[in-house]
Amino acid sequence: MSFKFNFDIEADGEDVETVGVEATPSVPVEETSPGSSKISAQLHSLDELIAKLPPHIAFSPLAIPLTPSKTITIPRRELFDVKMQLMAEDNNPSTNTNQNFSAAFTDEDIRTNTYEGGLKSWECSSDLVKQLATDSEIWINSDHRILELGCGTALPSCYILQTLLSKPSDHRVHLTLADYNIDVLRLVTLPNLFLAYLHATDNLPSTDPSVTEGSEETPEIELTPTVISSFLSTLQSHNITISFLSGSWSPTMISLIHGGLEYPSTTSETMYSLLLASETIYSPSSIPDFVDMIEYALSNSGKGYIAAKDVYFGVGGSVKDFVDMIEAKTWKWEIIREEKRGVGVGRVVGVVSKS
Repeated sequence: MSFKFNFDIEADGEDVETVGVEATPSVPVEETSPGSSKISAQLHSLDELIAKLPPHIAFSPLAIPLTPSKTITIPRRELFDVKMQLMAEDNNPSTNTNQNFSAAFTDEDIRTNTYEGGLKSWECSSDLVKQLATDSEIWINSDHRILELGCGTALPSCYILQTLLSKPSDHRVHLTLADYNIDVLRLVTLPNLFLAYLHATDNLPSTDPSVTEGSEETPEIELTPTVISSFLSTLQSHNITISFLSGSWSPTMISLIHGGLEYPSTTSETMYSLLLASETIYSPSSIPDFVDMIEYALSNSGKGYIAAKDVYFGVGGSVKDFVDMIEAKTWKWEIIREEKRGVGVGRVVGVVSKS
């Protein structure tokens, strides 16, 4: 299936703000192309994805207003830069690329079982960043295993990383980022983590208009061996490890999370104390799989921060459908942030807990 959400979104490099306009339902179109089966889950190491990085990354800062006097800045890779990399790879016969990923550059927001919208920074991910900043005492001063499902451009994880790297810490943190597409992980997720590191360590080129006035060039970084080595050593000195998962939410992914244990076996040592997700409940058919991921990944004492639109017109998912499923398991759901005024479709950030 292919869909166009027609929601107000913050598309990378093309931020859109439409106030007071209701979202228009779009009609699902049957996907008739081959290769529509789900992508199998795979575990990827940081070293594996570093080997797939481009030599340069063009970026721009995303400003997320927290209060009238405070703004959170998260640098992210420019979408045009991703397109240029993919075109270069298409022209290189020796490059092993996923031809189906061309769906990412059509007018569709998602193409079911092919591309799930991971190249765009959706509104709810910014809402989740705001809530993480508000609740920083929950995660900033303790050991944590953190999982972001459907990470895409990974704004919440980037915010956590740049916050952790901006101060000394003796706490251990393991960060796992999962997206349906391995191409999303290599093209935007990991590059954005590098940008978060450089931002936290004050090593990004200036994006201040007063400094760059008269220049039409987009700032970029060069991913030299020195930069990569410094990134890895900084993670090590802060006791931070990072891993990645691609593919569908499934028993296989759950098994990979738990070190290869057969589904649905779990171990407390491999459960996550903090689970993050934004814009992951748009499809009614995938909500049960998402709830399974929460059940077998989130620890009994952990918190799952879920950011979503109230309803996804034309696609069918809704917060109510999701909440009905988790309440059937006698879990708790608490809305801790609402964005209702001046937006086309209401948005919420809620916390799932098992006890």
